[in-house]
Amino acid sequence: MDVDNASNADANAVVEAAAKRPAAAANFSRAQELHSSGRFDAAAHEYEGVLAREPDNAKALHLYGVLQYQRGARDDAERLIRKSLALDSADVSSLSDLGAILADSGRVSEGIEQFEAALRIDPDNVQVLVRLGNTRLGQRQFEAALAVFDRVLQVSPLVIDALCNRGSALRALGRHKEALETYDRALMVDPRSFESWFNRALVLREMKRDAEALHCLDQAIGIQPGIAAMYSLQGQTLVELGRLNEALSAFNEAIAIEPGMVEALVNSAVVLERLNRAAEALNRCERVLALVPGHGATLACRGNVLQQMKRYDEALASYDLALQAQPDTVDVLCNRGTVLRFLKRYDDALECYDKAIAGDGQLAQAWTNRASVLQDLHRYDEAVVASNKALELRPENATNWLNHGNLHYETGQEADALHAYGRAVAIDPDYAEAHCSLAVLNLLRGDFEPGWREYEWRFKDPTFVSSFRQFVQPQWSGRESLDGKTILVHAEQGFGDTLQFCRYASLLADRGVRVILAVQSPLHSLLTTLSGSAQLLGKGDSLPAFDFHCPLLSLPLAFSTTVETIPRQTPYLHADPQRVRDWEALLGEKRRPRIGIAWAGNPEHRHDHKRSIELAALSSLFSLAVEWISLQKQIPERDEQQLRAAPIRRFDDELIDFADTAALIKTLDLVISVDSAVAHLAGAIGHPVWILLADPPEWRWMRARDDSPWYPGARLFRQTVPGQWSHVVDALAREISAIRR
Repeated sequence: MDVDNASNADANAVVEAAAKRPAAAANFSRAQELHSSGRFDAAAHEYEGVLAREPDNAKALHLYGVLQYQRGARDDAERLIRKSLALDSADVSSLSDLGAILADSGRVSEGIEQFEAALRIDPDNVQVLVRLGNTRLGQRQFEAALAVFDRVLQVSPLVIDALCNRGSALRALGRHKEALETYDRALMVDPRSFESWFNRALVLREMKRDAEALHCLDQAIGIQPGIAAMYSLQGQTLVELGRLNEALSAFNEAIAIEPGMVEALVNSAVVLERLNRAAEALNRCERVLALVPGHGATLACRGNVLQQMKRYDEALASYDLALQAQPDTVDVLCNRGTVLRFLKRYDDALECYDKAIAGDGQLAQAWTNRASVLQDLHRYDEAVVASNKALELRPENATNWLNHGNLHYETGQEADALHAYGRAVAIDPDYAEAHCSLAVLNLLRGDFEPGWREYEWRFKDPTFVSSFRQFVQPQWSGRESLDGKTILVHAEQGFGDTLQFCRYASLLADRGVRVILAVQSPLHSLLTTLSGSAQLLGKGDSLPAFDFHCPLLSLPLAFSTTVETIPRQTPYLHADPQRVRDWEALLGEKRRPRIGIAWAGNPEHRHDHKRSIELAALSSLFSLAVEWISLQKQIPERDEQQLRAAPIRRFDDELIDFADTAALIKTLDLVISVDSAVAHLAGAIGHPVWILLADPPEWRWMRARDDSPWYPGARLFRQTVPGQWSHVVDALAREISAIRR
C-alpha cells in the first residue's frame, strides 16, 4: 500500500469537503429564505444543491421533506424525513413533522407514535402537544384531546390554537358552558381570532341562543370576510331567527365565494321555497343535483318545491328518489304523504304517515297530517285521536289548534271548533288563516257581526286565493261619508262570489253614491243589467278617478249586514230577452220538464273535490221523464264518457259568457246545481234552483236549513252523511218525479 498516496487522497478529501461547506451553507440559507416566502420550486432547487454537496445533512433532509409535503409529494416527504431521523433520531421537529404527515395520510396510529416519541424527548413542546391534541380531536377521542390541550395550557396558558381546539373538544362532549368560557379566554388573548368567534357561534347555536350566535358570526365575518363556511352558518342562523331574506343573502354570499358549496345551495333552495319563490328554488335544486346526483336533502327540497308548484306527480317522484338516498327519513315521508293526499291517494298517504310515526312517534307534524287524511276519509273518531296526539306533543303550536278546529267544524261541533280557533289566535294573534276560520264558522252560524269582521283577515292569509288589488285610495269601512264621492267596488274572488255580492253595488247607488264596478270579463255583459252602477269595467281596465274603494266581500261588513238585513230581493240580474228567444228556438218544442244541471264547479277551488259530483253518481236521475240540459261550460275529463252516454243535451261551445248561461236558464223549468257559479246565477236572476250541498257546506249556505236567505227561490239539498251523495240523489228523484210539465 502507498501510504503517501493514501495520505494525499485523505488530504484532498478534507480540502474538498471544506470547500463544499460554504457553498452548501449558502444553498441552505437561500433554500430557507425561498421556502419561507412560498417560492417552493426555487427552494427545492436550493435544497437539492445542499444535499448534492452534503447528502447526510439532516436539517436539509428534514426541511426538504417538509417542502415536498407542501408540494403534495407525501411519499417523498416521508422518505426524506425518515432519512433525516436516521441521522438524528432525537430531533423533535422531525419527529413532529413526520407524525403530522402520517396522521394526515390516514396512518393515525403511526403519527401518534411519532408525536409521543417527540414528547419523550421534550415533554413540554407546545407544537407537538397541539398537533397530538388536534389528531386526537380528529379521531373523535374528545376526552384524550381535552387532556392534551389542558397540558398545553399548563405549559403556556396563552396558546390560541390550544384554547380554540379545547373549546371544540368541550363542545363535542356537550360541555357547552365550559366551551364558551374557553372561547372567551381565547378572545381575551386575541380579540381578532375569527376562529374563536366562529366556534363560539357553533356552541351558541347548539344552545339555541341564535341571536348571540349571529353576533359572533358577524364579528368573525367582519374580521375575516370571504370564508364561505361562515356565511353559510350565518344564513342557517338567520333562518332560525325567521329572517329569511337576510338568510338568502348570506347563502348567496357563500355561493359567490364557493359556487359548488352544496350546503349553501341546498339551504338557499329551502329558503327560496319558504319565500314562495318556487322557480328559483327549483333552479338551485337542479344545480346541486348536477354536482351531486342523488343528493337526498336536495331531492327532498325539490319535492317540496314541486308540491308548492302543484306538480304533484313530479313531487312524488322526487320524494321517492330522496327516500332511496335516505331511507325512512321521517320528514320526507311526511311530505310524501301530503302529496299523496293532494293526489287523493288517501290510503297511501296514511301508510306514509304511519311509517313516519313508526320512525319517530314524537313527530307532531305526522300526527297532524294523519288526522287531516282521516278527516278526508270521514273517519272522524280516528282523526280526533291523531289530532289530540299532535296537540299533546305540541300544545303551543297554533297550526295544530287550527287543524283541530277544522276537524270539529267538519263534524258540526261548533263550540269545540270556536274554542280551538280561539286557542290558535291566542297563541299567534297574527295567524290570518285562524282568523279566517273563525270568520267562516261565525258566518256559518249566522253570527255575522264577528264573522264579517274576522273575514277581513283573508287578505293576509297566504292560502286565500284572491285577485285583490292595492290602491292608494282608502278602503271604505262604512263609517266614512260618501256624499259627493265616487267609490270603486271590485271583484276579488270567484264568479259565484261576484254574482252573490254584486247586489251591494245597488245599495250604494240607492244612497246616491257614484259607483264604479269592476268585475271579471265573463260577467261583464250580464252585470250591465245590475241597477246603480255609473260605470261597469272589466278587471284590468284602466280606472277613472275615485275617492274610496271596497272589495265586494267587504261590503257586508261596511253595511253591518245581519241575517235579517241581507238584501234578499231577487232578481237583481236579468237575462237578455233576445238571447232567451234564441235559446228557445235552438231548444225547440218542450214536451216534458226541462231541467238544467251543473254537477261540477271550478276544479281550481280548494274544496272542489268535496262540492263537485261525478256525473256517474247522478245516473239514476237520467231515466226520469225529464229533458236534461247541461249548464256546464267546462266538462271534467272524468265525466266525458258518461256524458256522451247520458240523455243530456250539451251546449259547451254556445255558452260564451254568463249572459248566455242566464238566457239558457230562463228557458228551463228548474236548475239543479252543486255549489258553483251556476247556482248563484240562477239565484241572482230569480230562477228556481235546487242546490246540492256537501257536509259541511260553505259558510254562505249555513247549516240545518233547506232555504237560503240570500236567494229566496232556492232549495237546499244537503248530504246527510259527509262525502256521500246517494241520499241527496234519492231526494232529488222523489222531488223531480212530482214535477209536472
